[in-house]
Amino acid sequence: MTDNAHAIRVAPAPLAAMIATTALWALAFIVPLMVPGASSLDITFGRYFAYGICSLFLLWRFGSVRLSAADWLLAAAFAFFGNLLYYALLVLGIRLAGAGLAVPIIGLLPVTVALAGNWREGALPWSKLARPLLIIFVGLMLVNLTRGTDAGSARASLPGIFCLVAPVIMWTWYAVANAAFLKRRRDVSASAWASAIGVATLGLTLALFPLHFIFGGGAQSIPRLFATGEVFAVAFWSTVLGLGASWVAAALFNLASTRLPVTLAGQLIVFETVFGVFYVFLAEGRIPSAIELGGFALSILGIWLSIRILQRR
Repeated sequence: MTDNAHAIRVAPAPLAAMIATTALWALAFIVPLMVPGASSLDITFGRYFAYGICSLFLLWRFGSVRLSAADWLLAAAFAFFGNLLYYALLVLGIRLAGAGLAVPIIGLLPVTVALAGNWREGALPWSKLARPLLIIFVGLMLVNLTRGTDAGSARASLPGIFCLVAPVIMWTWYAVANAAFLKRRRDVSASAWASAIGVATLGLTLALFPLHFIFGGGAQSIPRLFATGEVFAVAFWSTVLGLGASWVAAALFNLASTRLPVTLAGQLIVFETVFGVFYVFLAEGRIPSAIELGGFALSILGIWLSIRILQRR
């Protein structure tokens, strides 16, 4: 059998969907700058509450697919590990280990998802995958280490390192398992599954919110937001994140996951960093350094090489 018989066609539409997903995800980078009086947990609960309400309405109004109890259990697992626990551990890891260590560890996600996806699907020979992943990794380190140094020094802390490594493992599992579910269940649309995960996220958000109010500082931050009038800005940006960075992004991510090899979709996550840093540049009114530009260029070069290899297998 010839190599052309194994060729993988990488269509523009799912590529565009995945890049649009990362552009929406990256909005989370600038929202804290827009509402400095709100804590990270305030924004998180606001975001996922908006995501859940939107999903509940859409699933009630347009949802026609039937999900089993096992499907709902999986949606709840994705909501918990891929959304709420992921973000909570990330925030805790930054506090315990510092941003200088957090940024490069979390920046490994495009590489870990690509590796796990290739292990499951076998889209590329490992020898062919090594070069583009190495280029992407070097590019990410150039960008992330620069911003990590600006944000704070790295501190060796075993609990902090655990809190940073665990989200990488959880989200890697989520990305690969989510793609496997959607490719297995072709009767479940990308938008319906995004809504199902959103409804599960809403239930978890409502269940966990009292803990935030009692133990997470919500009892102090939320009344302060009402007193200063900043609660309206928090509500607006939470809605932007809930609708755009959560529901729309989840639907696009699901669509891309069904039409792209996971190893390529994982590499495209690098665009979240590109867009996120670009948004921060706009908010701060500055331009990227030469090192950051070089990192962006290397990351994009690595993705381009992966696409070329997939199409030429």
